[in-house]
Amino acid sequence: MNDQQLKQLVEAEKDWIIAMRRKLHRIPEGGFKEFKTQQAIMAALEEIGVPYTTERTWVIGLIEGAYPGETVAIRADMDALPLTEPEGCPFRSEHEGMMHACGHDAHTAMALGAAKVLNGLKSQLHGKVKFLFQPAEETDGGAEPMVQAGAMENPHVDRVYGLHVMPHLPVGKVETRTGTLNASTDEIQLTIRGKAGHGAYPEQGTDAILCAAQVITALQSIVSRNVSPLQSAVVTIGKIEGGTAQNIICDEVRMQGTLRTANADLRRMMKERITQITQNVAAAMGCTAQVDIVPGYAALVNDAAEAERVRRIATRLFGPENVVEKPAPSMGGEDFSFFSDCAPGEFFHVGCVDPAWMPAPPLHSRDFHLNEDCLTIGTLMHVALVLDGTK
Repeated sequence: MNDQQLKQLVEAEKDWIIAMRRKLHRIPEGGFKEFKTQQAIMAALEEIGVPYTTERTWVIGLIEGAYPGETVAIRADMDALPLTEPEGCPFRSEHEGMMHACGHDAHTAMALGAAKVLNGLKSQLHGKVKFLFQPAEETDGGAEPMVQAGAMENPHVDRVYGLHVMPHLPVGKVETRTGTLNASTDEIQLTIRGKAGHGAYPEQGTDAILCAAQVITALQSIVSRNVSPLQSAVVTIGKIEGGTAQNIICDEVRMQGTLRTANADLRRMMKERITQITQNVAAAMGCTAQVDIVPGYAALVNDAAEAERVRRIATRLFGPENVVEKPAPSMGGEDFSFFSDCAPGEFFHVGCVDPAWMPAPPLHSRDFHLNEDCLTIGTLMHVALVLDGTK
């Protein structure tokens, strides 16, 4: 099947894909609460004749081709954000206080569109296609429990793809990057303990607030003095609590922050330095420190061969002028990394706004909206990626 025929097949499903996106947009739900969304996905898969399994709120569809070959997986996240959508959208959220402000309704509709097209081609298809409809990307992370439950096995996935709509790109553009695309995300929890005393007699206490201030300042030296300027890392302390009154020496301060790193080695070093600096600064000031670093998402690292595959296919379908190379990693997290740690994978971006809207409202904004022409772009990429190398 040539590219023109493939484009025609996807274009023929455009109205169905748009209708599905709008249906999902009306029922945004939070992480592991996507019950209506799950029902809508199941109904769509039943309509197009794709068998599926479910657990918790995720859905896994499976198309079996007529001939032996690879198993290719397409991942689509499906949860929403706790934002109130403005009035005016004809298919506005029916769940007040929840909104699809990150485009996951579009991601799910694109994957369902790809399933509809590919199921119509299964008599010609070599191999199998898994559709991973994932909950909770915005909260606790649904990818890791899906992997733990065997989503990448039975049959074993040979390569895996995902995408994200991006309002910094106009419709028609596809953005990719070889290597690290998104940072790891770990939570920093620090507790500094001193000794309470009267504010008028500081020598009788050990000031945890003063110590915490020194710790925060010292932590900023890690990026500037322990990390190469050619690498990416962030340490942010975003919350601090301590003290009971203006004239009492504080005996305990609690701090929370985030650690973002671009690779596993850097992540390991940063964790060690945060612990060393916090504990040693505290000791030097007569305090003690408890350091807890709660693991989050791993860095999302695109496989070089799969990044080149996406680049090649996007160039072929949309022209070289519409293929963008992302120059540096994002420090935002993305739990697609749990899937791509199990099989060679690639996560790429699809432009989703009209050029006249730029600069457009960002993701996670209540004003975020997209041009639905992007839906066929993402669907076409999914279908072409599955077919590439499977026939």
